[in-house]
Amino acid sequence: MYRLLAIFLLLSTISIAAIAAGSSPNGDTPSNFPVTPSNEPKRLKITITITNPADLKVREGDPVGKDQVIADREQERARLNRERLSVVRAIAAIEGQIVPPMKEPPEIRELSPVSFAIEEAQIQQAELKFSQAQRNLQTALANDPFITARARVDKAKAGIEAAYRAFELQQRKLDAVNGLKGLPPEMLAHETEKLRQKQSEQEKAQAEYDFYTAEYKQVEAERNATIADLQNKVQLARAELEIAQAQLRSAKEVRDKAEYEHRITLARRAEEENQAAIALSNQKLEREFKLAQLKEDLSATEEKLNAIAQIRSPYSGTIKRIKMDKQTDGKLTAVLYLVPSLSVSR
Repeated sequence: MYRLLAIFLLLSTISIAAIAAGSSPNGDTPSNFPVTPSNEPKRLKITITITNPADLKVREGDPVGKDQVIADREQERARLNRERLSVVRAIAAIEGQIVPPMKEPPEIRELSPVSFAIEEAQIQQAELKFSQAQRNLQTALANDPFITARARVDKAKAGIEAAYRAFELQQRKLDAVNGLKGLPPEMLAHETEKLRQKQSEQEKAQAEYDFYTAEYKQVEAERNATIADLQNKVQLARAELEIAQAQLRSAKEVRDKAEYEHRITLARRAEEENQAAIALSNQKLEREFKLAQLKEDLSATEEKLNAIAQIRSPYSGTIKRIKMDKQTDGKLTAVLYLVPSLSVSR
């Protein structure tokens, strides 16, 4: 696009039409056609495209010599030179910027191998202890230490009952003897003595019963204490087993959490590296794009500079008239009428 614009400007910069009776019949321009009194044009019409009226270096009535500059776009050239210098400096600044390479982040260490052997061993030990405590309790409940003591109490109770019946029988016999008349006193004394013996036997049986009953209560209290102790040991063993199981669960939960956090860290690191690579690639692409754009701008500016040419007079003479024809796209079209000096002298 810039090249086409430059060609257009170059082609439309100057259009010289010679209005003379002696113009070259083979199409030679006035600048290279020999000027003689027979072929010299009487007046030249020179069409020039400028950006500012100040680009014209002559005024109406000014004498000009051959190859004298009559138009020069100095302001446009100066502006383009400044623009070119600015672009060159921008290119140098970007080329001087070094895109730093992506830094390698520190390596994330893998988690160390995990083992729950200690916790599992504690669980096995607690299970054994719990099972032993249960067996001890079941054995104690199965054994009945009351058999002997209860048999003694029952035997003593039966002895009391027998002694009581014997005492009652002897009492009735003595009462019957007392009711008989004419019996010898020895017989009454004998029956009375037997009654005392039966009473003594009854008291002895009662004492044995009280002893065996107390013994039975003592055995019962000891057994109850033993059962309670064994039950307490079962509860303690169960609690120790539950604690060991809870410790294993806690250790596994801690490990699961560490593995989860490690996976999150790895994923975050991968995302950071990906973002850093994308940012570095974008930075390089942006740098290359800016350089390409600036170089394209530089090429276009240089083409514009090359397209700006000084307009020189093809003949010596006088500027008879200057006419501003029209303005298109910010550019002016000026028409200069040049009267060659030979024509003036004639």
